[in-house]
Amino acid sequence: MADIAIIGAGMAGLSALQVLASAGHQVTLFDKSRGSGGRMATKKVGEASWDMGAQFIRSHDAAFSSQLQHWEQLGWVARWEVQPFEVLSGKVRPSTDDTTRYVGTPRMTSLCRRLLEPAAGFIDSTRIISASCNDQQWWLVSEDNREFGPFDALVINTPPQQAAPLLTASPALLQQCLNVDMLPCWTLLFTLPERADLPDLMFVKDGPIGYMARNNSKPGRDDMEAWVVQANHQWSRQHTDSPREEVQNLLLGAVAEAAGLDTSKAGDLWLHRWLYAIPAEPLRLGALTDLSQNLAVC
Repeated sequence: MADIAIIGAGMAGLSALQVLASAGHQVTLFDKSRGSGGRMATKKVGEASWDMGAQFIRSHDAAFSSQLQHWEQLGWVARWEVQPFEVLSGKVRPSTDDTTRYVGTPRMTSLCRRLLEPAAGFIDSTRIISASCNDQQWWLVSEDNREFGPFDALVINTPPQQAAPLLTASPALLQQCLNVDMLPCWTLLFTLPERADLPDLMFVKDGPIGYMARNNSKPGRDDMEAWVVQANHQWSRQHTDSPREEVQNLLLGAVAEAAGLDTSKAGDLWLHRWLYAIPAEPLRLGALTDLSQNLAVC
């Protein structure tokens, strides 16, 4: 049995945990946030809550389809039976997209909490800033100068820009991470006092918005009329460092224009910037490994 550390408790790290724990290893996860899930995050403001990051889970292959069906049988996820629409030049029309979409219930983070259960330990609110390998043993140091270890192996599950400072022991993996271009995403959350006469899910094909959905249309959610608006990635990059109030106002204006909503009635507003939301080009390498040092990068 090996003692293994995973930095980053997002979905890839949690997936690694399942494999390693089932093989009998002792796994400790670290995350800079207060909980697990990474970009599966949920936000609560007052009485309202939203899926703030990933909006649904879909499969691109038979193996993951089987995994989703298994989670569905366990009650960890449910199908989001929704008809997508497209918005272009102010016109709303049904989409031909027939993707089967799943969501964690009663929120996206619920799945992550289930997947965390096999961990030997979960150390949250801890940002790891350095990782060193000595005599095949890994030692980690946190931002507040705490040291953790030794570990027999290390898995790093963070955006590549955040993984890079931890990879000084493996120049080859470091270079591969530096070559990945990650795009940002501004996400706006708000509630409305009454139900909007709009489809539950809309992909916007022009303007700043890429996606908007009625969060309360998902299974297990609260009844409050709650909307998620995600700016498209190129617009988000152009406004990466813009003042938050400016971004919020621009997105509210874009919602009004694209969907015809009276956004003056929007409440419980929350704006979040995902600085490293998605790779600009799909990654096809899977996990990166340096087996000589028992190191992997998700």
